[in-house]
Amino acid sequence: MLYNLLFILKIELKCIIFLGYLINMEIANEAINNNNNNNNYYAFNHLDKTDFRIVSLLVIGYDNKKISSTLKIPLSTIQRRTRLILQSEIVTQEYQPNFKMLGIKKGLLHTYLRDGQIRKTAEKISQMEGILSVTIHVGNSDVVSEFVFDNSEDLIDIIAAIKEIQGVEQVVWSEEIYKIKTAKENVIKSFNKYWKDNNNNMNYKKINGLRKNYNNNNNNK
Repeated sequence: MLYNLLFILKIELKCIIFLGYLINMEIANEAINNNNNNNNYYAFNHLDKTDFRIVSLLVIGYDNKKISSTLKIPLSTIQRRTRLILQSEIVTQEYQPNFKMLGIKKGLLHTYLRDGQIRKTAEKISQMEGILSVTIHVGNSDVVSEFVFDNSEDLIDIIAAIKEIQGVEQVVWSEEIYKIKTAKENVIKSFNKYWKDNNNNMNYKKINGLRKNYNNNNNNK
């Protein structure tokens, strides 16, 4: 009787310890999420021309030292701003294998829908095997997916699986044959206005505020 009681108490103690562990994990995850939200808030409310210039140089492969010398800004400032830019996911670092060198085929799937369940359909496609990315578009096809496959059977299987989703009207596919390299400097052209204009006092928060006011005015109509 005493042995059974001790055994039950031991199990209850382990449950309490494990529950405490889960609670601590939840608190830690909440702290991380709050920190990420704070970083995003900072990034989207404090971006200036220097930040945009750093973004354009990061994308073409410059490291902090080269960015510092190019912009003639102290390295410590560049390091701090770069850290915030990366933490806020304005610039992301991703690694993707060279599928062609590995003998794996890659292509695009254009999915056309007959109903308005675009996001729901896109989420279902994103969970399928072989899908690398899924984006929602306007203007032609509703959902565009990048995918990889080994042979024709894999291709037929993935197209058939997408067609089985309710609301899908048509699936059009294309295979990537060759990828043309573009000049990385083209990215800087997208940020030309931040390089040509010498006024470095742009307050992105005010611009963001104007957008909010514009949206509010539209909502009030």
